[in-house]
Amino acid sequence: MVDNFSGPSPSAVRLGRRQRLALGALGASFLMVTVDSTIVYVAIPSIQRGLGLSTGTVQWVMSAFLISFGGMLLLSTRFADMFGRRRLFTAGLALVTAASLLSAVAWSGGVLIAARVLQGVGAALVATTALPLLALSLGNGPARSRALGLWTLIGAFGGTSGLLLGGVLTDGPGWRWVFLLNVPVGIAAALLVPLLPADRCAPSGRPLDVVGAAILVSALALFGWTIVGAFTPNGSAVADLLRLAGAIMLLLLFLTVESRAARPLVRPGLLRSRTRLAGLVVLFAAGTIVDGVLLLIALYSQESLGFSASRFGILMVALTLPSVIGSYAGQAVALRHGLRTVAMVGMAMVCAGLLALTMVPGPLAAGHILSVLPVIGVGTGAAFVAAQIAVTLGATDADSPTTSGLTDASFSMGGAIGLAIVSAVLVAHQTAAGAPAAPERVADGLHTAFAVAAGLAVVGALAALLLRHGGSHPARRVDA
Repeated sequence: MVDNFSGPSPSAVRLGRRQRLALGALGASFLMVTVDSTIVYVAIPSIQRGLGLSTGTVQWVMSAFLISFGGMLLLSTRFADMFGRRRLFTAGLALVTAASLLSAVAWSGGVLIAARVLQGVGAALVATTALPLLALSLGNGPARSRALGLWTLIGAFGGTSGLLLGGVLTDGPGWRWVFLLNVPVGIAAALLVPLLPADRCAPSGRPLDVVGAAILVSALALFGWTIVGAFTPNGSAVADLLRLAGAIMLLLLFLTVESRAARPLVRPGLLRSRTRLAGLVVLFAAGTIVDGVLLLIALYSQESLGFSASRFGILMVALTLPSVIGSYAGQAVALRHGLRTVAMVGMAMVCAGLLALTMVPGPLAAGHILSVLPVIGVGTGAAFVAAQIAVTLGATDADSPTTSGLTDASFSMGGAIGLAIVSAVLVAHQTAAGAPAAPERVADGLHTAFAVAAGLAVVGALAALLLRHGGSHPARRVDA
């Protein structure tokens, strides 16, 4: 929306003290959530050693967060309507802060994973309420536009900041400070909450589909457990089949509950669009690749190549910054050449980069990884933005919160499944006795895991074929 004047005067965009403090509280909270998306990856090897976790178990430190975060996103938009955004933001902030403190003092893997579940729920509440509260705080006009630009920058570079900051903290005071960092930020933001505008609630007599959300999260968690268990040495095939059957039954139950719910998580009409469904699949595939690759390189670079956590964080900037570039370039190209072209080219770049790593004979060197990370980053960024446009394209104002939640939920759920898949492949190549695997077995496991990730990119490319080929102007509807 463009304001009806040639340019804002300096006084027109100057924020009052109350607005500046509100912006600081909301921006710090959103930055905390975006940093959390990557900061823990840097510390994964240290957490594994510190708590004595196996590869199959340590991936749950990230998967637990992603599953609870993605599963809560859709439900939290409904909670915001019922209880008010400021109340929900406060509750989410308190939960993230408390769960971060519990993560920092965790004395076992089980405690840490449970704390990460709570942290994911709190992060979802913050993520879905912070931006609407920012809009309410600043109102319409140039001040709001500038603040939204700052918001975009926080989202774009939060992941990179997490990698760099996580390396410094892990190599310095230790991995527990990766979680402890959230505590003072959360407390400071909570003290400023009274400055945020109180929005009115819109309660409805129809119950929320809390049961459906719980079933979906349980099904995905059980599916991830099934994948890891299937590749665990000396595992039980019967137990794996039972878990798989349970996950399928829960997914079927979720569909049944949704079809009968008075207020389903997703309005059925939203999923009748081929373009929107294809976009969700592309997002899911992109999530599996990004999080899977981060875990693979985090473990390999620090355990096999001897990288420090800080050096790993710097290495991964070669992935995160190109992904930002890819998203901006992909958006511009999509407006001219269509979503299908951008998503397919992006996924093709990802697949090519991953396959290049599988073709390196023997153990991978840092140079091999560094040479392909920019290609993978640009490709995932372009595919992500094309799929994001596809999911939100044509949505009404009433459906916008749901489509936004679907975007983030699909990417997060894909990340959780991707972590389970790659960790399962790595576990399969470890020795049954638990002793350190020989270098050639480590290399074989890494090559296989990258090949599996390339296969997931192919799935994303096939889904991209179903996206619309023409331009992607937001005014055009795709539901009809």
